[in-house]
Amino acid sequence: MEKDVTENTYLFNVGYFVGGRSKNDPFFHLAQRESQSLKSVAETYTAPLDLKMALIQTNKDLISKGIKEFNILLNQQVFSDPAISEEAMVTVVNDWVSFYINYYKKQLSGEQDEQDKALQEFRQELNTLSASFLDKYRNFLKSS
Repeated sequence: MEKDVTENTYLFNVGYFVGGRSKNDPFFHLAQRESQSLKSVAETYTAPLDLKMALIQTNKDLISKGIKEFNILLNQQVFSDPAISEEAMVTVVNDWVSFYINYYKKQLSGEQDEQDKALQEFRQELNTLSASFLDKYRNFLKSS
């Protein structure tokens, strides 16, 4: 014997008593409709937030991919004689950073401030990797 649990429950809406939730109660269908309306409104207003979070994650994934690729590029470099000057290597690395920034900038999504933030993080990471690479190159120049 199954008991309808809605018979003994009540719906309170916006601080006032609406009525029992029995299917025979005249307020049941009204309360059910209001509930569906509220659910629909909630879904409508959270959808842009979900999309925004997805775009932010997409940008993070894109930036992460760019950082990995840039790191691979730096790790593939072989220092050999005759070496180019330190200033020339700085120019080359700065050009690489600019290339990566411009390439990934076109692929970012979301609002402009979100894109700017992602680009700033990307630039900082590339500059950190570049500084480490240039330190290695300076050490190579000193040892040659």
